[in-house]
Amino acid sequence: MHRRMVNLTLDSLEDLPGRCRACVFWELSPLCAEAARDVGEPALEKEAWLSHTLLEWGGCGRIAYEGEDVAGYVTYASPKFVPRSMEFPSGPVSPDAALLMTAFVHPAYAGTGLGRQLVQTVAADVARRGIYAIETFGDARGEARACLVPADFYRSVGFKTVRQDPRYPRLRLELRTALDRSVEAEESSVFTDSVEWFKLDDVELDKFFGEPTTGGRSRIDRLGAQRDGEFFDRD
Repeated sequence: MHRRMVNLTLDSLEDLPGRCRACVFWELSPLCAEAARDVGEPALEKEAWLSHTLLEWGGCGRIAYEGEDVAGYVTYASPKFVPRSMEFPSGPVSPDAALLMTAFVHPAYAGTGLGRQLVQTVAADVARRGIYAIETFGDARGEARACLVPADFYRSVGFKTVRQDPRYPRLRLELRTALDRSVEAEESSVFTDSVEWFKLDDVELDKFFGEPTTGGRSRIDRLGAQRDGEFFDRD
């Protein structure tokens, strides 16, 4: 089946899986995100963020389709458009890098190399703008329910840790090296093992979102439990 990549726009935003469509984990500061949830308008806030970022910075996401089905997606931006990035103890993101925010691969397409392809698409896009590094925050524990991608996945596609943290290390991919890889090497890169964060379904999501987000943990300790939807955003 033919795989195609489409820009994330206000129109294609509607194709994002389930809760991802209305999740503003990355797009708003924690206080603003909580306020948006309280008034029940996070979907409008996400639209506003996307519109502003497209106008001020340019393309900030891609959606992968297999035929008419959404197989996965990825979002990214300059860190100045991502308030949540300032919350991580391993931050801030380096000023010369774009921030890879989150991504999703539908369980049906796990192990097909789509995760790697999404990262390569981001690399090619930001390199055309003269940005030659991507940074991201990984989940060191690889928790399936977290809205961050497991750090081990990022390392498997070329990211290197630039600041250690027991929960949320900051990782970096130098794009000049990544984009110089041969086509043959790229085509032969296939995941042989499924990655846990590719596999969260709606039932698990409903249970997760029903859990309390207050209590004895600090806000930064709850980062992994405030999801950007589903696969890291996953549905």
